[in-house]
Amino acid sequence: MNRIEKLEVPEEALREILYNAIIHKDYTGVHIQMRVWNDHVEVWNEGELPLGYTPATLLKQHASHPRNRNIANAFFKAGFIDAWGRGYKKIREGFEDAGLPMPTVENFCGGVRVSFQRKNVNIAKPNPTDTQNVAVNVADSVAENVAGSTLKDTLKSTLKGTLKGTQKHIVELIEENPDITIDNVAELLQMNRRGIVKHFKNLKQKGIIRRVGPDKGGHWEIINNKE
Repeated sequence: MNRIEKLEVPEEALREILYNAIIHKDYTGVHIQMRVWNDHVEVWNEGELPLGYTPATLLKQHASHPRNRNIANAFFKAGFIDAWGRGYKKIREGFEDAGLPMPTVENFCGGVRVSFQRKNVNIAKPNPTDTQNVAVNVADSVAENVAGSTLKDTLKSTLKGTLKGTQKHIVELIEENPDITIDNVAELLQMNRRGIVKHFKNLKQKGIIRRVGPDKGGHWEIINNKE
C-alpha cells in the first residue's frame, strides 16, 4: 500500500544542480533565482564559470574550482557531494536515465544559468503538423476557443522556442521588465549597443516585439506573449 512518487525530473540530478548553485555562487551578488515554466525550469546563480571553463568542459573530466571552499567542504563532509568535479557527470546520467535531454549550461547576465526540461504530463502536446513560424494571431485565435490556458501557453512556448542566443535573452529581459532600455540590455548582456540595436530591429521585423509609446516614457511589448 506504499506509493512511490517520482518527480518530473530526476531527484538526485536536481539536487546536484542546486548544490552547484549554492557552492559556486558569488555571495557578493544577488540571491539564487529559479524560474518554473510549463515545459522547463531555469536555475541561475551569480558568478560565471571559472576562467577558461565552458559548458563543454563540465561534461568532461575536469578539476573542481568551488568559489566557496568552506561551503564545498561542508557539503562534502555531510555526504551531499561524494567527489570533486563529478557533479555534471551525475546530472547527465540522471537525465539520461529519466529519458530527458541533458540540461543546458551557459554564462548569462553575470552568472550561470542551468535550464532543464520537465516531464510534465499536463502539457498539451502541439500538433506535429504545426510549424514553428505559425502567426501569433492564429495561436491566440485557437487558444481563445479552448477552455483553460494550457494550450495557449504551449503554443506561445513553441513560438518563443524558435529564438536562440541573444534574441532569446532580450525577450526574457523584456518579460521581466517591459520598461528596460536598449542601454540596460547591452549592459546586462555585456554587448555593444550597436549589436543590441540590430537584434531589437530584427525582433520587431519578425513581429515578436514592438515599442509602445515614445522612446522616453514608453515600454516594450512582447506580441507573442500578449494575453
